[in-house]
Amino acid sequence: MADFTTLPSEVIEVSPDYHNIITPTESMKKEYLNLAATPIRRYSLKFNAQTTTVKDAILAHYDGQKGGYSAFSWTAAAVPAHVNSGAAMTGRWVDGSLQFTGIGYKRWNISIQFEKSI
Repeated sequence: MADFTTLPSEVIEVSPDYHNIITPTESMKKEYLNLAATPIRRYSLKFNAQTTTVKDAILAHYDGQKGGYSAFSWTAAAVPAHVNSGAAMTGRWVDGSLQFTGIGYKRWNISIQFEKSI
């Protein structure tokens, strides 16, 4: 389990996933079922105007975790104070969420989503 230590420029909490299942019935009413008492928390991490070295390091970490397969620790030094009170978190990358946008010569805007383990 490799730690993630890169400090993002911005972290936005994505709406929590409560695992609700809504099933229509024959009487045209809906039945609601909640599968989890605790919602899954997701965070969108943005890294603005980063060098190719930082881009390659984030990609290597994503590849090392096999996308969203392996859990890792997002270290306290890299977690902003407004997220989880600045404490370290264990979780996974959200598959398919890694995006790179070139903004100039060897500069990148990077975004990825982190899913906190329950």
